[in-house]
Amino acid sequence: MCIDKHELCSYKSLNQLARKNSVVILGSTYMKEMPVGELKQIFGILSDIYNRSLSELSVFEAMEIAEEIITELMPKKIVLQLGETDLDNGSDVDAVISEISSIISKIKKMDKSTEIILVSLNNLNDKLMEADFNTKLEKTASKTNCTFVDISSASGDDPSRINAFRILRYFLSDDLTLQI
Repeated sequence: MCIDKHELCSYKSLNQLARKNSVVILGSTYMKEMPVGELKQIFGILSDIYNRSLSELSVFEAMEIAEEIITELMPKKIVLQLGETDLDNGSDVDAVISEISSIISKIKKMDKSTEIILVSLNNLNDKLMEADFNTKLEKTASKTNCTFVDISSASGDDPSRINAFRILRYFLSDDLTLQI
């Protein structure tokens, strides 16, 4: 996959208007299709959340996007859900995990204060591969002092995105209180 330059230009324009020290989501198609703004309102989250996910984003292209996000937005938290495109297209689980580890390392070098949240996959066709990936991602989170969020129980269609957001909301918010 090649990064959609039009989508990237749109994000760059939006980044000029965005508030610094916010929460940024970077993922592939599943996260791109999540209605973050609407769900943020429904769940009463006051934190600024910017979804910079791209359709069919490969983990091997994600660092280019992450560098721009960190440089322009200086996020307090960055939520990563990567690997779905690569694994669905036949990439090896260990290679994808290795690239995610590399991205984490580069983010920490750019800004040590950015909290990194790694989100499990929940929409792969191969559920055994998904389970293997999620187990390895959780271990990676532990080794790299990142937070791991398991949304694998929220799978399927649009209601799964609502359920996934319901799980994620505690990690996306800096608010002291949330609506239930």
